[in-house]
Order: sequence, then structure tokens, then C-alpha cells
Amino acid sequence: MSFAKNKKDMNYYHICTKGTKDRVLFKDNDDYISAMNYVAISCIEHDITLLAFCIMSNHLHFIVWSDFTNAKKFIISIKRRCSLKHWHKYNEQKIFSGRKHPVSIIEICDMDYLKSAIAYVLRNPFKGFGELIWKYPWSSFDAYFNGIAVHENYKNDLKDNSRRANARILHSNFQAKETTLSVGNLGFIPPKEYVAYKRVESIFVSPKAMMYFLNKDIDNEMELELTSKKNKLVMNDNKILNMLPSIIEVNYGVQSIDALDIRQRLAIAGILQKRFNSSTKQIARLLQIDINSLI
Repeated sequence: MSFAKNKKDMNYYHICTKGTKDRVLFKDNDDYISAMNYVAISCIEHDITLLAFCIMSNHLHFIVWSDFTNAKKFIISIKRRCSLKHWHKYNEQKIFSGRKHPVSIIEICDMDYLKSAIAYVLRNPFKGFGELIWKYPWSSFDAYFNGIAVHENYKNDLKDNSRRANARILHSNFQAKETTLSVGNLGFIPPKEYVAYKRVESIFVSPKAMMYFLNKDIDNEMELELTSKKNKLVMNDNKILNMLPSIIEVNYGVQSIDALDIRQRLAIAGILQKRFNSSTKQIARLLQIDINSLI
């Protein structure tokens, strides 16, 4: 189903779920395959332009171009489908609920941040547990610049199957008769069939430029292109505030300044000074701490 898009309401968003600390959400290949297909069909249902995604064992990341309402419906749809599958398979309920698996939808305000956000999402397998990102099958990495890892040599066109056959393949009652999607030999719909890979390629321009952003995360933090050879750029309060929830989440698993104690705020202060050349006054203002704590 397709809806008319009002461009003034469209934005880039980083949709992420908080990683669960007490359990694994996706326990085997079958769980991941189902989740991959849920991403694809939820994209179609909610008219989402999906730029990048990664499914980790205990959380999810997406970069989308959408209005906020459809972005929210998209992630709720994926969580609902995963929850139903988990309930039938493991007899566990509500582990994808808002309380146990909360969602953040963060607006992306500039192109440098967009590039870094895409790279951050695709880099998650390495950041999380040292997986080589080009060998990790549960992301959109292989969709760009002709890919290097997953090459499908078999396709099962969903529109040619019976409703029962598709329900068995997708673990969903998604109506596939009007779609051009197909399932590959790995059991899931290849990301290149629904990810806006051409848009991502145009954003990065070349594979070399994309690899540059992917390789920037030397210290396992979300690095942004904010320095030159001669001097550091100084960013205004609003831009840093838009990025702050992601920075806090990467380091402490929360997104609100209010959730940080003074020790954690001082650690974030060091990151802001290093990345953005923030002044003492700006840091104190952004992190809501006494300036004397920074002197």
C-alpha cells in the first residue's frame, strides 16, 4: 500500500530500541529470519523509506525517511510481530512491550550526522560483539554499492504463492499479491528489494566515502566529522542537543540527561569537549551542571 507523502512533514529519523539487559530477544537464525521479513513487510505497510537497519540480539536500529507518525507505526508493527512470534515459540509474553523494550525516535538534522548515523547503525555488529560487518547477515549492509557478502541465487516471488504458503514463510498474514518482494535462498527478503540503497549511495557518493565513515569509530563511539586539520568546529546548542540522546545512549544506555548522576555527566562533558570543542560554559549549560564542577 502506498500513501501520498507530504514532503514538509518528512524527516530523517534514527529509530532505536533500548537493549534488553536480562534476556536475548533473537535466539537463533529462525528468529532473525522472521525479524528480517517483518522489517520488509512493515516497510511496505507503512510507506517507509528505509535507509539502513541492523537487528542485534537484544535491540534494533533503523534509519528512515518518513513522517513521525508512520515512523512510529513502523517500529510498533515490527515489535508487535516479533512479540507474537516470540509468544508462540517461547511462551513468553510482553518482552517487546514499551516498558521492557522502549523505543526512541530521534530526528536527524544535518547530512554529516545522517552519514554518521547510518555508519553507526551498520557498525553495530562489530561494536556489540566483534562481528565483521560485511559478514553479518542481519543488517542492510550488503544492499549498497553492489554488496560483497550475501548474493541470492534463488528467489521465491511472494505474489505467486498462496496465502497459506506466504504465512508459513513470513510467519505473518501479510497480503503479498500486489508486491514485487521475493524471498531469497537464505529464507528472508533481501534488503536490496526494499531498502532505499540508491539514496544511501547518493548520500555517500562513493564506496570509499562510505567506508571512511564506517571506519571512523576507532574508540567504539559514534564519531562525527567535526574537525579539520587546522581547527575544530564549534557547534551550537541546538545541534548538540539533537545529538546528545544518542551520545548518552551509546555510553550509558539511557537517553535523558536527568538519568545521569554527576560522575556520568562529567564523563559526557569530556566527550562534548573532545568532539565539539565545547566551552566550559556551553557544557555546563547543556548538561545542567554547576560550572565549578568543570573547572
